[in-house]
Amino acid sequence: MSARAASVDRRAVDRDMPCDYGRVSATRRLRLLLRVWAVIFALGAVDFFVFPYLTVRILNSGAQALGMHEVVALNAGQDFWLTLAVPYMILVAAFSWVAQRGTRIAAQPVQFLILAKVSSSLTSLLLFLLGGFPYAFLANFAVDGAIALITLWFYRAARRELAYPAD
Repeated sequence: MSARAASVDRRAVDRDMPCDYGRVSATRRLRLLLRVWAVIFALGAVDFFVFPYLTVRILNSGAQALGMHEVVALNAGQDFWLTLAVPYMILVAAFSWVAQRGTRIAAQPVQFLILAKVSSSLTSLLLFLLGGFPYAFLANFAVDGAIALITLWFYRAARRELAYPAD
C-alpha cells in the first residue's frame, strides 16, 4: 500500500460505507444535515400555518403542469388538519435540532426523524394510489422519501460515533 493510500485509510472513520469522504467525518456531515433539516422543517411549520392555501395552490399548479389530479384546497372543515401538520413539522424540526446539540449526536432522535419521514412518505403513497392519483401526495411521497433515505445514509455512515440510550 502506498504512503498516500495508507494516509487516507488512517483518516477514514467508517471504511465500510460508500459515502466516506476522507477528512470530513461522518458525524460532522450528519450534524450539518440535521441543522439544515431543522431550519427547513421549522420553515415548513410556519408555511403550513401561515400560508396553507398558497401551498395547496402551488402544489396544484404542479399537478396542472403534469396533467395530474389536484387536491381540494382547505376550507373551514379541513383546517383541522393544520393542527396535525404544523405540530408534525415542529416535531421533526425538534428531532433534528435535539439530535445534533451535544458533543455526540444522539441516535434516537435521528431514528424518530427517519421513522416520521418514512411514515409520511408511505402514507402519501397510499393516499396517492387510493385517492385518484393527486399530485400533492406523489410529491410528498417523493420529498419525504428522499429526506428519509438521505438521512438514513448519513446516519448509517456515522452510526459508530453516535450516542445511544443506555439499555
